[in-house]
Amino acid sequence: MSNRKVRQKPLLSIPQILIILALVAAMIVALDLNRRAQAGRQVNVGEDALRAEIMAQQTRQVQLEATATHVYDDSYIEIYARNEGSLILDDETLVSPLFIDALPTPTPIPTATPDPAGNANPWQAWWRLLTDAPQPAP
Repeated sequence: MSNRKVRQKPLLSIPQILIILALVAAMIVALDLNRRAQAGRQVNVGEDALRAEIMAQQTRQVQLEATATHVYDDSYIEIYARNEGSLILDDETLVSPLFIDALPTPTPIPTATPDPAGNANPWQAWWRLLTDAPQPAP
């Protein structure tokens, strides 16, 4: 045998290794872009919900401002003072009606009606069921 070394062929050539590295890099870039796109969509969802909440709060602010304008009006204050606060002007007299609570009358207890079954004999019930005729006189 000769002392010749058999040279093995490499598993991958240099161009194949470069192509594999390029594919791995492209996959990493694609996965990162996908992750960023999903994060952007999540931000948009939160932004839409926040915009809806802002619109609702702006509407509520307008309603509260309208209520405040109405409540601080002199005519409303006068009506409230008369009706709710029992306040009067200097030349008026306050009249407060007094309500006297009447004592409730007790509910009458109805009289009990006599039970006809209490005076009946068992044979009378059987007679009525079997013959469907009036009972004989005792």
